[in-house]
Amino acid sequence: MTTPISEYSANWPAAFAASERQRLEKAIQQLPVNKGTTDAGRDYSAQELVPAIQQINEVLSAYDVRFEITQTTPPVLIQVVDGRSGEVIRQIPSEEIVKVAQHLTELRGVLFRTEA
Repeated sequence: MTTPISEYSANWPAAFAASERQRLEKAIQQLPVNKGTTDAGRDYSAQELVPAIQQINEVLSAYDVRFEITQTTPPVLIQVVDGRSGEVIRQIPSEEIVKVAQHLTELRGVLFRTEA
């Protein structure tokens, strides 16, 4: 006969990951949303983002998740960090997008070379 502990111990990593995911989803649902704004394509400075990040962190403090501005020069980089482990959950924009943007900037001179 198996005990409840031994039944769950084999699936502990999956159960833990699922509970962490639920915790983060619940936290995200608590965030304030401005439905009237349409600034999706706008670039924000780090100074403009500080009040919003502080407000988000106040809501997420109960969930051990925080947002951090990790680069203030364009492009501004924001990381979502697990407060318990310090692990980066997500970076905005993602590392891949940052690399693509850097490569496009480098290629701009090659693609649009003009001769006088």
